[in-house]
Formats: sequence, C-alpha cells, structure tokens
Amino acid sequence: MKAVFEFTKSGDMIYISHLDLGRLFLRVLRMSGLRPAYSQGFNPHPKMSFALPLSLGLHSVCEILEFETEGHSVSLDKINERLPDGVRVTSWREKPGNITKPLASFVTAASYEYMCEGITEAPYLLKSFFEKESVTVQKTDKKTGTQKPKDIREEMLDYRIIKDMRGRMLAEATLSAMPGRTLNPLIFFGAFCESSCIDNESLSPVITRTAIFGSDGKPLKEVLQ
Repeated sequence: MKAVFEFTKSGDMIYISHLDLGRLFLRVLRMSGLRPAYSQGFNPHPKMSFALPLSLGLHSVCEILEFETEGHSVSLDKINERLPDGVRVTSWREKPGNITKPLASFVTAASYEYMCEGITEAPYLLKSFFEKESVTVQKTDKKTGTQKPKDIREEMLDYRIIKDMRGRMLAEATLSAMPGRTLNPLIFFGAFCESSCIDNESLSPVITRTAIFGSDGKPLKEVLQ
C-alpha cells in the first residue's frame, strides 16, 4: 500500500535535520506496525520521501511524507504517541492509484509566514522589495564552494500582509519550489533585509511554512483528494 502522512513540525524539532527526520519516521512506522517497503538491489532503502524538504530552523503546518508499506492501517493516536513533542501527524490516507509519480514531482511553490519584531513599515518595505526588477544574492556553488551572484527575482512569486502592526512584520511570501529554481525562505528574508537596510543579524524571525503548492497552483494536498 502507498500511503501519505500530513504532519506539522514545531518547537525544538525545527532543529532536527531532514535526514534525521526521515530516520525518525522510519522507526515510528516500524513501531506502529506500518512496515516500510524497501527497494531491491545491492543497497536497499525504504520507499519513502518528503514532498519538499524543510530547511533547518523552520516551523511548518503542512509537511507531507509518502511511503510504501507492507503493514496495515493504524490510528493517528497510535502513530502520534510514538512521535516526540513537536512532530504531529494530522492525517494519513492511502495514495490514490491514479497518481503514479512521487508527490515531489508536482511541487511548484510554497508559502511561508514571517513573524519578526523590530521591522517598521513592513507593508511599504515588502511592496518596494517586490517592485524591484532584479534581486541579486550570493549563492555558494556546491561543487566548487565558491560564491556566485544569482538573481532571485523570478523566484519571488507573491506576498501578502497578514496584519499591519507597528514595529512588527507579520506577512506571508510565496516562493518558487521548482526543480533548479527553489528559493530558500532564509535567503529570501536575508535579501529582503539587505534591500531594506535592516540589520538581519539583530533579528530572530519565526518562519513557518503554511502551504505547498502543486502545478495547478492549488495546495498539494488537494491532489490527494
């Protein structure tokens, strides 16, 4: 059976790495009776993947994990009682048979909520930031380790002010998550601060992923319905 978990990540668990999160769910699946299926070959690995890996230090209310299991259906309570505080499965279902590709292949964008003290005139600053024709950041080449300039403007898709508050930013930004064009929400925030002449080092933003979108622009979880 192919199954899909929707889960949240918060508290101290935002500091667990993507690989460790995978190991955590692998253990929980086994303990819950949902025995993961493994690939064939010399180095078999569990057939499980996340729709869109989450950067370290970020909260989320919309994470998606898909996996194949040789086990049977279990209750959410049985799964959650084995998970540490900070990770909670909100729903799980069987993956529709007509969806043969990994859910990651449908992902095009994701939205992030930014809550941060110490930023005044956030609506004006964000409007000015998104009106720029070019936004250049320095990105590290994974192969060479050298810094290279990159224009991220096309990867900045949209924004909205959730609430206009004096001295605080509470806004949501939608960023590209296309293969080869995925914009890290931390890089976006750093570029915003630099463009707005804000000392990023003095801020402690709380960033929460609020939605993952599919190719039709709708939340990815709607693909499963």
